[in-house]
Amino acid sequence: MTAPAEHTVVRLMQRPVGPIVPGKDLVAMRTKAPKVADLKEGQVLLRRLYLSLDPAMRGWMRDIPSYVPPVALGAEMRGGTVNEVVASRSPRLNPGDIVQDHSMDGGWSEYGIAEAKNCGKLPDLPGLPLSAHLGVLGITGLTAYFGFLRVGLPKAGETVLVSGAAGATGSVVCQIAKIKGCKVIGIAGGGNKCKWLAEDLGLDGVIDYKSANGDPAQFQKQLRTALKSIGSRGVDVFFDNVGGMILNETLRRLNQKARIVVCGAISSYNVDDPRGDVIAPTNYMSLISLRARMEGFIVFDYRAEYDTARKEIAGWIADGRMQFKEDVRHGLASAPDAILSLFNGSNTGKLVVKVGDRIGSGSKL
Repeated sequence: MTAPAEHTVVRLMQRPVGPIVPGKDLVAMRTKAPKVADLKEGQVLLRRLYLSLDPAMRGWMRDIPSYVPPVALGAEMRGGTVNEVVASRSPRLNPGDIVQDHSMDGGWSEYGIAEAKNCGKLPDLPGLPLSAHLGVLGITGLTAYFGFLRVGLPKAGETVLVSGAAGATGSVVCQIAKIKGCKVIGIAGGGNKCKWLAEDLGLDGVIDYKSANGDPAQFQKQLRTALKSIGSRGVDVFFDNVGGMILNETLRRLNQKARIVVCGAISSYNVDDPRGDVIAPTNYMSLISLRARMEGFIVFDYRAEYDTARKEIAGWIADGRMQFKEDVRHGLASAPDAILSLFNGSNTGKLVVKVGDRIGSGSKL
């Protein structure tokens, strides 16, 4: 089996100012597909099966220094993928193998060529979809695991607050916190998300931040009420995916020696000027008086421990202590519009695009 003559690719054609504009910033186009004959020694031809959509992608579109280089203009957009090997010129991989491409080079395409050394063979997961490798058992779940356990350092009985709690990372954090014996309050937007957190995930308290209408005083009242309802005076661990007003107001409700885990700041990703239009944490002086700590992290720093974390998460899923939700969109051409759901709050759980189906046969060269 070989790739077709043409395939769909999504390229970054201009850097977004404010929200992403599909068709202008991210453009889906038909172009010549890579062929088996294009493979060099040590390379594989991949059929993309699933593409991960993540808030961090918005940062990769900015031409500013970060933990990975920005995506170049005109280049294929970067994204994590689950793939089937169609053809191989490497002893590491065989046609039909299911792999994750770790190269951080492209991903928003129906077919691609990758160095076999940059591809990790994925195990079969009985009862779980392949897309779980991008979510609860992928970078999303690992981010929750290491950020919460290694940076947050939770203790049983402590009060944990999670923003973006119904999202892919936040929902995993909430469940790990419950497993570790913590009292957990989740912040999410909308009644359906809050109901899912309370009824399905068993959180001790939920806050619908949309009910505050962006008013810090109203959100502060919600936070006080939620804490009181579970018998807590303040927050011991705050896992923050949102930043902005929610972070600033939470700084007023910390317990002594609290830990703030800075995972993301999705409220600020679409601002016109990331250096000038972001709500600053003006309540940060509380960190001094409360001897509290606020720390960021990058999940790649824990790469050597990924397998151990995956095994523990898989065990929680198997024994019913952890569940996950996926929002699956179909077709690569839908990706530029689908990614907007991450920033307008219209998705629940892990957002992925099903790019294609397995082929099931190929060639070893």
